[in-house]
Amino acid sequence: MTSSDRSARIVVIGAAGVVGRRVCAELARRDLPIAIAGHRGVGLAALARTLPVAAVHFADVHDARALARAVTGAAVVVNAAGPLRATAAPVLAAALAAGAHYVDVGGEQAVLRELYERHESAVRHAGRVAVPGAGLDCLIGDLAVAWAARRLLGVADPGAALRDELAPRLADDDPVDDISVSYAYDGLTISAGTQRALFGAIGTRVQVWRRDRWEDGRAGDHRRIDAGPQGARDAIAYAAGDPITIPRHVTAQLVAAYVSTTRRPGTTAALRVLARVLRVLPRTAADLLAPYAASDADYAQTELAVVARVRRGPNAAQIVVRGRDLYRTTAAITAWAAAQLAGRAAGPIGMRAPGELFRGEPALREIARAADLTIEPSF
Repeated sequence: MTSSDRSARIVVIGAAGVVGRRVCAELARRDLPIAIAGHRGVGLAALARTLPVAAVHFADVHDARALARAVTGAAVVVNAAGPLRATAAPVLAAALAAGAHYVDVGGEQAVLRELYERHESAVRHAGRVAVPGAGLDCLIGDLAVAWAARRLLGVADPGAALRDELAPRLADDDPVDDISVSYAYDGLTISAGTQRALFGAIGTRVQVWRRDRWEDGRAGDHRRIDAGPQGARDAIAYAAGDPITIPRHVTAQLVAAYVSTTRRPGTTAALRVLARVLRVLPRTAADLLAPYAASDADYAQTELAVVARVRRGPNAAQIVVRGRDLYRTTAAITAWAAAQLAGRAAGPIGMRAPGELFRGEPALREIARAADLTIEPSF
C-alpha cells in the first residue's frame, strides 16, 4: 500500500476497470482525496501514477480481510467492481462494517431488487446510506421521474439537491397511471464487464411494478418513444433498475423500463424475438459467450438519451436527458453522488432510491453540468 498526507474519504473498489478509472478521474477533478482498490495490480499501479491517490490497496472483493483493510476510514465506498451480482453484497457489507456509505455504478434489476429485499435492514441499523444504481441506470431516470411527477401533480419541492429529511411518497392517495423510463442509444459500445453482466442475466425475466408488487413483464413488450434529436423509435422491455427504485417515492399503477439501440423497425422486431428467447435459455449458455474489448474512442461515440414519462389520465409530463459516452457519463453521475454523501452532515439513512435521497430538479441540473448532459422537459 502507498499513501500520502491526505486522508482518503472515498474508496473506489474496482478502480482499474473501465468505469472505475473514470470515477476516480471525476473525483480527482473535484479535488477529493481518494483511495483505490482492486485485484488488478498493474492497472492500479498505472492509475496511481496518473492521479493523486491517498492509498492503493490490492484486494479481491471476496477476500473479506483485504477488503476490510481497503475501506477502513472511508466515508463513502464506491463499488465499480463487476459483475455486481457477485460484488455488491460483499462490498456493501464491508462498507457498513467500516461505518461508510455505499454507492455503486450499476443498475442491474435483479441485483437492485436483491439488495433492497435482503440488505435494507442492515443498512438502516448501521445508520448509513446505500444508493445502488448510482449511474446512468438508474439514477437519471429515477430523478427525472421524481421531477416530472411533481410537475404533473403540482407538488412543490424547494430546497437543495441533497435532502436533509425524507419527503412523503407522491400520489399515495391517487396513484399515477403509468411511469416509463426508456433508454435510447445510437452507436452503442459496451465494455467487457457490461457484456458479462448481460450474459449473466440470460434466463432472467424483466420485472415491472404493477399496482403494489413486482411482476414478470410480458416477453417482447415494447412501446414507441420520442428521444428528441435521436428520433421517434420503438423500444423493447428492459430489465433496468428504475422499476425497483421509483415505487419507493412515487405511487403508480405501472412502472416499466424500455431500451432502444436502433431506429430500424425491422431490427427492433428481431430484438423483441431475441428477448423472448433469452428468457428461456439456460444460465449455462453464458459460459459459451465471450466479451470483446472496445477502445476508449469507441465508447465516446455512443449517443444516449433517457426518456422519463409520467402519465395520469390524459395528462403527461416527460423529461429527456441526453448526452454521449455511456461510461464517462455513468462515472460523472456516480462521482457526484459519492461527493454529496461524503460532504453531508446528516440526513436520511438506509437503502435509498435516488429520488428519496435527492431532489429531482436541482440534482439533475447539477449532474447535467458535471456530466455534460442536456435536459429537455416537456413543460
